[in-house]
Amino acid sequence: MTYKRIAHNRVLLDETQRPIAHLFGLLYRMNFYYSKKIFPIFVFDGRDSDLKRLITKDKLNDFRFTEKWYQQALASGNKPLARRIALSREYMWQNIIRESKQLLSSLGVPYIESPASAESQCAQLVKDKVTDYSNSQDYDSLLFGCPHVLQNFTKSLRRKVQGRWVYQKITPVEIHLKNTLAELGIDQFQLVDMAILIGTDYFEGIRNIGPKIALKLILQHQNLENVIHQAKEKYDFSKLSQESINQIRKIFLFPEVRKVSNFSWNYPNEAQVRELFFEEHNLEVSRMENNLEKFTLNFERCRTYFKNLREQPRKVQKTLI
Repeated sequence: MTYKRIAHNRVLLDETQRPIAHLFGLLYRMNFYYSKKIFPIFVFDGRDSDLKRLITKDKLNDFRFTEKWYQQALASGNKPLARRIALSREYMWQNIIRESKQLLSSLGVPYIESPASAESQCAQLVKDKVTDYSNSQDYDSLLFGCPHVLQNFTKSLRRKVQGRWVYQKITPVEIHLKNTLAELGIDQFQLVDMAILIGTDYFEGIRNIGPKIALKLILQHQNLENVIHQAKEKYDFSKLSQESINQIRKIFLFPEVRKVSNFSWNYPNEAQVRELFFEEHNLEVSRMENNLEKFTLNFERCRTYFKNLREQPRKVQKTLI
């Protein structure tokens, strides 16, 4: 056995002190999707908007620097330092993204690198009817106008509580944007105005305004400009300018996306998968081989299922992003 659990932070690391849970997790997830007759498309975030309220650095240069530092620490035998670097924000997440793309490519699963937000790209694929649903926990999917959103869609039907090593039961949820807007009595433009009042990744929101009050204000005054004019004595709108309002509206209503329509799902390149698991991380042979065998079998069944469906015109291929 060449991997171990680090007790102080409960992160599963290999002998090179790098996290490996994402690799097995992605392989398990793909097995789950194919077993349910779903062809998934993965979408990765592009560059952050200038309005993102989370302060970010030059992630690529930070990653390149820490990667060299990590390799030096590992070569010198300084495992505590290598572990600290491997778990740092600058290294860990970028490395997980890189290896996830590498594994997806090796498994024959398509993915897209969005020019901006992943949620906006997912929404566009559903709008264009390239896919049927966007599988995302982020409600920004609705702000980007995604017609159909799935949440809590997992095999285990449980999710880790943020900041705690505790899991809670979850129930899959299907959200239809058109129906939701009709029930609220608002349109897409007004939904975005509500989000600005409540708070998004691009603006922190107005103090003392939550979802219920935001909906009430928008229904009463129709748009954000009218809300600011009519409720300025009760709420502090000083951090909102017309320029910032227009910028946020543009991000959600006219997002930067790629137009892509052709995707293919292929058999895994077993040699490349083994290289990532064995040569790069020195992981157990039996554990990966068993899951790869199941993956191939589930892929064949999924492909056969949709191949048969093509002979039935009324049927539609189900895809998930």
